[in-house]
Amino acid sequence: MSLITLSIPLFFLLMGVEWLCGRLQGRRVFRGPDVFANLSLGAAQTVFTTVAVGLLAGAYLAVYQYRLLDISPSSALAWTVLMLGVDFAYYWFHRTSHRMNLVWATHAPHHQSEDYNLAVALRQGPIQPLVSRVFYLPLAWIGFPPIMFATAAALNTLYQFWVHTELIGKLGPLEWVLVTPSHHRVHHACNGRYLDKNHGGILILWDRLFGTFEPEEERITYGTVKPIRTFNPLAAALAPFGELVALTRKTPRALDKLKVWLMPPEWTPPGVSAVAAEVAPGRPRFEVSTSPRVALYVAVVGVLTLALTVLFLVRSPSLPLSMRLVFAGWFLASLGGLGGVLEGKRWGPMVEAVRLASAPLVLAAL
Repeated sequence: MSLITLSIPLFFLLMGVEWLCGRLQGRRVFRGPDVFANLSLGAAQTVFTTVAVGLLAGAYLAVYQYRLLDISPSSALAWTVLMLGVDFAYYWFHRTSHRMNLVWATHAPHHQSEDYNLAVALRQGPIQPLVSRVFYLPLAWIGFPPIMFATAAALNTLYQFWVHTELIGKLGPLEWVLVTPSHHRVHHACNGRYLDKNHGGILILWDRLFGTFEPEEERITYGTVKPIRTFNPLAAALAPFGELVALTRKTPRALDKLKVWLMPPEWTPPGVSAVAAEVAPGRPRFEVSTSPRVALYVAVVGVLTLALTVLFLVRSPSLPLSMRLVFAGWFLASLGGLGGVLEGKRWGPMVEAVRLASAPLVLAAL
């Protein structure tokens, strides 16, 4: 079982602590629909990674066969170099994900929330690992064993959880070396001066070295420049790709249609009207009105769905690929169905009825 899966109880414990601290300060830290979307997208990435584990691990193993060195997992120096290497590779993946549309589409779901709390840390682009793992392949070529890399990458991810909060201020001298909540709040801002800044995972030194550092100084507006306007996690995951497809269709020249996928998000193809990208401070957050009955249904059934997902993650190493694919399909229906019910879509209850009817079969297969 991965370190990330083992850490799930800790994630929820710390979210509870954050909620309690917020209440004591008279602050509303979480909004139910947003938390639902955050947790669902995080679970979606974990399910995708589990289904595609052969592809993701296979790429690293394929490069590792041609390694330059045989590195011992018992070497403290090797672990130090590897942690630095993972963080360096993460910085360049993260920076690229904000400067190339195709990669941004895989990463954008993480930035869609207009809140900033520990639940946002769990909100991830479902297929992002397909892109991010490419940046780590040089570590395989150098000779870091797969188990060492998997552990170091998990530790890098776990560190990033705690920086997603507004309840921790600046941390003095640590601000010069480590990524802190203050630094990462800037990264999640869509204010003009804050866009595409502070990409580090553990160390802020990379941003200071490569010119992408920005201190937190003004009021932050969270979310993406173009707000997502939905709490449906399936719609949220697909929306960035849908926008690129729509822009490609509107672009007149064939070469520019290709460039749409490779250029930065702010680039506008010739012949297409530019869209204003200025974000006003204090932009109103998207809200959805739900009855107490609907909110209770989404909360209870959503928790049960996440519990079944955790069971899937625990059992996945012993499951055949066909069963993992079946569960992934059922889980995607869960995201769409629950999101549809939450937002009052007429098709939502129908999707849910089919999904719930099939749930016993899925559970029996696990």
